[in-house]
Parts: sequence; C-alpha cells; structure tokens
Amino acid sequence: MNKKAPNKPILEVENLKVNFHTYRGEVKALNGVDFKLYRREVLALVGESGCGKSVTALSITGLLPENAYIVDGKILLKGENLLEKSKEEMRKIRVSEIAIVFQDPMTFLNPVLTIKTQLEEVFMLQEDMLKEAAAIKKSKGSLQFMDLIKSKEKNKKQGEDVAVSKISKKELKEIAEELCTDILRLVKLPDPERILKQYPFELSGGMRQRVMIAMALARRPSIFIADEITTALDVTIQAQILHLLKELKEKIDTSVIMITHDLSVAAEIADRIAVMYGGNVVEIAPTVDLFKKPLHPYTQMLLKAIPDITNPRERLESIPGTVPEMINPPPGCRFHPRCKHAMPICTKERPKIKVVEKNHEVACFLF
Repeated sequence: MNKKAPNKPILEVENLKVNFHTYRGEVKALNGVDFKLYRREVLALVGESGCGKSVTALSITGLLPENAYIVDGKILLKGENLLEKSKEEMRKIRVSEIAIVFQDPMTFLNPVLTIKTQLEEVFMLQEDMLKEAAAIKKSKGSLQFMDLIKSKEKNKKQGEDVAVSKISKKELKEIAEELCTDILRLVKLPDPERILKQYPFELSGGMRQRVMIAMALARRPSIFIADEITTALDVTIQAQILHLLKELKEKIDTSVIMITHDLSVAAEIADRIAVMYGGNVVEIAPTVDLFKKPLHPYTQMLLKAIPDITNPRERLESIPGTVPEMINPPPGCRFHPRCKHAMPICTKERPKIKVVEKNHEVACFLF
C-alpha cells in the first residue's frame, strides 16, 4: 500500500525581521517570526495589540508602508521567496494567490462606486479566469463561481492550464456580471441583484464585510488573510461571519490566516493557533492542545485572564508589567521582564521556536 504523501506547507515564514523608521527612532516590529501554513488549514495569529500580527500580514502581502523595511528572513509561497519579488510581481500575486481582508471595509470600499463596479473590476483583472469561465459556461450551459474553484483544483492536480479561445471584451464583462451575482450568493448576501446596484454606505457593517470577503474570494486565492475582520461587528454578526468562513473553508481550496486578539474567535475557527508576543511567535499548537495544555508562560497567563463559566472566580489574573517598547525592546526573550520563570539566559538570548511535543512548538528556555 502506498503511503499518503505528507501535507507540505503552502507558506513558510522564516526568521522574519521588520523595522520601521520613525522620528523617535527604529521600531523593531518583528524580531524573527517563524511559522508554517498548510493547505486548507485555518491558522490563527493571536496576541495583544502591537505584537506584530498585522505587520506579519502586510509583509506576506507586500503591502508594508514606505517607512518599513525587511531586515532579514524569508517568506516562501509554494517554495518561492516573496521577498525577492518586484512590486509588479507582488501585485500579480495579490491578484491571483494571496487575498487580504481588513478590519474596516469602509476604508477599502470606494464610497462613490457601486458594489457591482468594484466587484466587477476584481474579475476583469483576471482575463484568463473569465475565459475559463466562458469555456465552462459553453460546455455546461450554466455558470457558478464554484465551477471555477473545481476547475482550478482539477487543473492543479493535472498540472495543466486550461486552453481558452479568443473572446470579446463585451462577453468578458457579461461573464463577470454573472459571477458577481453568484459570488454574493456564495457569501450568503440576500438579493444580490439589488446589492450590486447599491453603494457601500447603503449596506450594514456585516454586509460590507461579506462584500469584502467576496472580493477576496473572487481571485481564487491560495491564501486568504483575515485581519481582525470581526472586531467592529456585534456578537451576532461576528458569529455569522465566522460561520461563513468555516463553510467557505470546506468549499474552497484555500488556506486561511486569521489575525485576531480574541482567543474565543481563534477557538471557534482555527485548526492551529500561533501566539505572538513582542514581534515573535512564542507558541504554536493545534487549537484543542493549546487550550488544554498551554506551555509558554505568556500563553498560560493569557488563558488565566479569560473568564471561565465552569470555574467562576471573583477576580481574574492579570499579566504583570507592560508590553515592551519596540524602539528599545528588552534583550533576549522579550517576555522575560514579565515572566516569573525568567532565568539569566532569558536576558541574553532569544529562544528559538522548537517542537517540544507532537505538533506543539514553543520558544522558551524552560523546554
């Protein structure tokens, strides 16, 4: 019997270090971030504000601001180092391979253009995909966005590109319009024909976020990054968005990086959780294992600060001290000034992340 091939990572971040030029000095935002993302996995990056979650996402997508620069490291997408790509190459990768959705959709949706215009533009950037869609419609007599997902998976397995014939711009636009309607149905938006005619300000926060998710999925990305996308939503809508992402993960051949400061959100959707502190990943584990047996002192203290309905307490534990100042961070392990287990070596060397139990990685000198 043939052994099942191991699941290879689709994305590998290795020793990523990022600094920012500011008027106060150099901000050392990332201090050697390491993690892997596997196919059809949801990996949650969690941690306090300022720990480097969003900077990690911006580094992966090539969207760092001009005052930021990569000091060291690699970001390997399917084996290719994204840090060696030009701006134009990264733009093409964002069109077809990596999609990101941010916290506030109103910041990224154009207020003077209809939803149809903006969503259609995403499809029109992908002429080959529209030609592929036209071929599918011709053979099947109908067209759904999921047909394109299945077509991409099939072509990937066969290692082939779909042969497409010449098609007019008018026909491409008609195909794009049809896909706009269908993808809004896919993200559970009611009456998509009406929504396509509306402007962003006419939609609720949850509906705008679904439109942003649709715009991201329209690219058939290999990696979907969700950066605090539920933070500005009320609890009910938040639950709906998380449920939607779980459904889409099963349907669509994509891997998800979920960035959040809320451990309950991570617990709801993630297969694995990577805990960040002070610009480092300090622990990575399957979600159940992390909650049952946290190993890093920071993770242990984070979980003790969360209310537990099965074990109510009058007072929750807090983490002593403050988040490190990134312009002048502490040497060695950046958590050592707040850690009750700190040893002399912690003040001198940064612990490397390593496997200490099955699928459980920790960056700590206790292990």
